[in-house]
Amino acid sequence: MILGKLAISPAKSVPVAMALLVTGLMLLTLGIAWPRFGFPAVYLGTEWSDFLRGVLYGLSIVLEISAVILAVSAVPAKARKL
Repeated sequence: MILGKLAISPAKSVPVAMALLVTGLMLLTLGIAWPRFGFPAVYLGTEWSDFLRGVLYGLSIVLEISAVILAVSAVPAKARKL
């Protein structure tokens, strides 16, 4: 539903793509830094820590790929309107 509204106006999809890219990069940074900033009070064990780190990596990859798809699809649509 949201992506359908973005297809109508390609000028709005570029900021959304950049926001998705920044969010994905923040999650990637958090996933990389996860083992270095482990607090003893929230230590979940090796398995849960690896699982959450993998979830952060996966979410960051999905967000970055979706940002690239949105940005690439917005460029031709924006060029047609000019």
